[in-house]
Amino acid sequence: MNIIEQLEKEQAAALSKKRKVPEFGPGDTLRVNVKVVEGERTRVQAYEGVCIGRAGGGVNENFTVRKISYGEGVERVFPVHSPLIDSIEVVRRGRVRRAKLYYLRGRRGKAARIPERQDVRGKKKEAFKGFTKPKGEPDDLKLIAGVTPELEKKLNKLGLVKFEQIANLTDDEIAAIDEQLKLNGAIEHDNWVAKSVELMAETTAGEVPAEEEDEAEGDEVDAEPKAKSEKPAKTKPAKKPKKS
Repeated sequence: MNIIEQLEKEQAAALSKKRKVPEFGPGDTLRVNVKVVEGERTRVQAYEGVCIGRAGGGVNENFTVRKISYGEGVERVFPVHSPLIDSIEVVRRGRVRRAKLYYLRGRRGKAARIPERQDVRGKKKEAFKGFTKPKGEPDDLKLIAGVTPELEKKLNKLGLVKFEQIANLTDDEIAAIDEQLKLNGAIEHDNWVAKSVELMAETTAGEVPAEEEDEAEGDEVDAEPKAKSEKPAKTKPAKKPKKS
C-alpha cells in the first residue's frame, strides 16, 4: 500500500465515523436525503430510486440512483462520502445478478421491476461448503479474464480447478462464490462461463478420439491382406467337342 492509498483509507474511515453508510448494492431501493442550500436557509430533500451501480473505491466511491419522474427516467450520481448527503436509507432490498443495472434504461412499467430479496429470519444461513474436486490435472484458470494468481488459489480452495466446472455453474452457485470471495459481480461482468466454454473447445479441438484412431488403424490392417490375396483367377481351358 502506497502513501496515497493509506491517506485515502484513513480519510474514508474518518468520514464514516461522522456519518454511517449502510450496506447496499445494485438493485436496492434507496432514499438519499440531500442537503439543499437556498440563500441562507438549508433544507433536506429526499431523492428515492433504485441503485443501478457503484463505482470507485475509498474516498472517491460513488453510486448511481435512478427513478422515474413524470414518465421520464432521471439518474443522479452521489459520492458516498459527500458532505451534501445527510443520510442514506435502504427502503427495499432487491434480488439481482448483475453489478450494473443499465438495462433498466430501456424498460418501462412491469418490465423494470426488480424482485425483492427476502431473508428468512430465525434460520441460520448454511455456509457455502465449496465443490468436490474432480480427478485429473487442474486447468490454468488464469486464462480467464480477471482471474489473478491469488484469485486462482482461492478458487482452488473452493474446489474449482476445471474449466468444465465454471462452464456449468448455476445462478445460485455464482451468487455463492461471488459472496464468498467478494468479487462484486466479476463472474458475470467478465463472463467467466462463456470464456470457460471457449477454452474447453480450444483444448479439445486438436484431440482425436481413441475409437476413431483404432478404427482407422483397423481399416489399414484389413486392407493389407486383401491386397495380397487379390490374385488373378485361373481360367479353365475350354473343353474340346467330342467326335461323333
